[in-house]
Amino acid sequence: MKKFFTLLFGLCLSIGSLQAQEIDESFVFMDEEGEIIPNGATVVRNVAEPYDDASEVIYSGISVLNVGGSTDYIKMTYVIERIDNGTYQICFPSTCNMQTVTGTYQTGVGQLMADLQDIQSEWFPVADGECIVTLTIELFTKQGLFPPSYVHKAFGPTITLHFIKGEIPNPGKPGDVNGDGEVNIADVNAVIDMILTQVIDKAGDVNEDGEVNIADVNSLIDMILNN
Repeated sequence: MKKFFTLLFGLCLSIGSLQAQEIDESFVFMDEEGEIIPNGATVVRNVAEPYDDASEVIYSGISVLNVGGSTDYIKMTYVIERIDNGTYQICFPSTCNMQTVTGTYQTGVGQLMADLQDIQSEWFPVADGECIVTLTIELFTKQGLFPPSYVHKAFGPTITLHFIKGEIPNPGKPGDVNGDGEVNIADVNAVIDMILTQVIDKAGDVNEDGEVNIADVNSLIDMILNN
């Protein structure tokens, strides 16, 4: 069992290292404390604030930083994996989109207005629930002027935003860390990501001991091996 875990953990680290080498980090995600968010990390937000007399908002507090003064153009691909209610909004680089259903969407292509630009990514819930959105930066080069065309250059980092309003029980089966309805290697990867990035979601506490650590990975592996 320990040998299996060692091999699995090594494989996950190798895959993570490979992915890190493949992305262009000219632009990175940054939190409100000025810390760069690692590629693949999950950011949990659960503070609902009054927006107007009739609604609330949960802000992501996420910005994009131009690390090296790149002149590339960028856009954001965002995948809404779950939205229990309300509206998800993203404004980036200069246009705003609002969505109410799951799916894959894209913002327009443009340049940052400064070296650091707020994404203005937020969820407007109308009741308790969750909204899970994965953001990926994509870089482009501009060709021509009349009309201009944008040619894909590279993919940048990816992060997941997990908005929570109210006390939400862990959905799905025991061990279903990523909430996709299955208990498999993807859930093991999700727990390992939490441990490595120190961005912890209560869904990762598989053995319900109040902590998210290697013991939860071992519990998940036991579940998978024993169906």
